Amino acid sequence: MSGQNKRYFWLKLKDDFFGQKEIKMLRRIAGGDTYTIIYLKMLLLSLKNDGKIYFDGIADNFVEEIALDIDEDVQNTQITFNYLTQKGLIEFADEELAMTNIASMIGSETESARRVRKHREQKALQSNNDVTEQKHLGNTEKEIETELELEKDIDTDKDKETDTEKDIDTDKDKETDTEKERVGVVFDKYVELGFGAINAFKAEQITEWLKIFEPDVVIKSLEVASNNNKATMNYVNGILNNWKQRGLTTIDKVEAEEKRKQLEQLKPSYQQRRREQPGEVTPFWLKDEDKSKPDKPSGPVKTAADDPEIQRMIADFRKG
Repeated sequence: MSGQNKRYFWLKLKDDFFGQKEIKMLRRIAGGDTYTIIYLKMLLLSLKNDGKIYFDGIADNFVEEIALDIDEDVQNTQITFNYLTQKGLIEFADEELAMTNIASMIGSETESARRVRKHREQKALQSNNDVTEQKHLGNTEKEIETELELEKDIDTDKDKETDTEKDIDTDKDKETDTEKERVGVVFDKYVELGFGAINAFKAEQITEWLKIFEPDVVIKSLEVASNNNKATMNYVNGILNNWKQRGLTTIDKVEAEEKRKQLEQLKPSYQQRRREQPGEVTPFWLKDEDKSKPDKPSGPVKTAADDPEIQRMIADFRKG
């Protein structure tokens, strides 16, 4: 079923693509052919998302992530990005990039349609072969039968797709109003805290987090990011990734961790405890060490000037 529902995409360039003034000017820049290839790669990258590229936060910024996706140099990608923005060929907002003129260049088909097209191509090649009339008529009958079988397959695929859509609709109907309301509360909080409008990409990210965390935990991460003046989805992703690794998936666990940190901050340091402690008692071993030292002599200490013998020796030394 997954193979039958597979969809193929391709990029259709108009015959005047390289005749457009924007492309001509881009190619005349030093390294312009490389920048043109980068532009084409960006168009291909956006195909499956209807001409849009989303920032996943893997790299430090959008340009680096695009360069990573298309295997191109970051500096060359940045130059191409700046040029395309200046000429209105891309529009960049928040964590989403749109290729402005790609709508007419996207082509796609289902697996069933692809098989019919390939069969017709083979039929066209067979009709060009120099064969006898009898063989040709036999092939034609077989082709008609094959075509009918393919049409039946297409109808069957459509029926299966319809059944699948019905199953999806049934699953959606089974989702309770309470669950929808909880998700809606998180979305409302996202907008309320100044993160901006909810787009499809952000909604998908938040929905994925709600499969791991309680709604109150996701709301808590939004509040932490907002209080730190970091109202971006990337910052929220960082917080939630950290909590996930530490197993803080419920609001009770998150709040317990906060209280633990607050208590740690309130504990006095070792130096503070030393300063606040009243007069300390001298250890016994220090007292014994002091006793082992020889006592200083009492009374006045004689010097060389007071000793007549030393004075006599000095006088004899000067005479000699």
